[in-house]
Amino acid sequence: MRSKNELWIGYAVAVICLLVGVFCYSILPAKPPESPLRVMFSGMGGNVLFHHQTHIADYGLACKDCHHSVIGSPTDTPDSCESCHLKESVYTPALGKNGVFDHPAHSEDYGLNCSDCHHTYAEGDSGEPEACGTCHNPESEDGSMLGRVDAFHKQCIECHEASGVTPGGSDCAECHKPRPRKDAFHDQCMNCHEDSGAGPGRADCTTCHGY
Repeated sequence: MRSKNELWIGYAVAVICLLVGVFCYSILPAKPPESPLRVMFSGMGGNVLFHHQTHIADYGLACKDCHHSVIGSPTDTPDSCESCHLKESVYTPALGKNGVFDHPAHSEDYGLNCSDCHHTYAEGDSGEPEACGTCHNPESEDGSMLGRVDAFHKQCIECHEASGVTPGGSDCAECHKPRPRKDAFHDQCMNCHEDSGAGPGRADCTTCHGY
């Protein structure tokens, strides 16, 4: 009888230890890896397995190339793509006819002149000021002329932060209203693949959507 009781006690202790172990494993956060690994994205066209290390080590990408709002140290955990690019997002460009930039607000409320942004245009000149891209090319390598993206960010962000208005350097989505999730993935990935001549292109759907 005693040996049977000891056996049941042993079983009970083993079950309790198992339950405690499962409970602790489920509630304690897992230690994140020091380097990002693989991520599986699910979609209607099939799952996509994304290899972080391939893009970092082989292609030389930095975190901010995809996680646009990363401005802290390399150890900061970037937000996921879906935190900005929602399935139902409606894209609005930062500039242009239907863009977020509000000309009347900047001229009437903030007191800016045309020449503050359009540097070659003087008040009273006939015609319309030239577009920013006329001088600031997308891939400008001229040391005396900033590329278009750098020019926009330097001009807008520095002016906002100097004036104490928002958005600032970390409020990307306030100017760049995010694309829907599907469009963001396709534009970001396919444009980068085709520009660099690496990875699958737009016609190679099953190379990515094959998991």
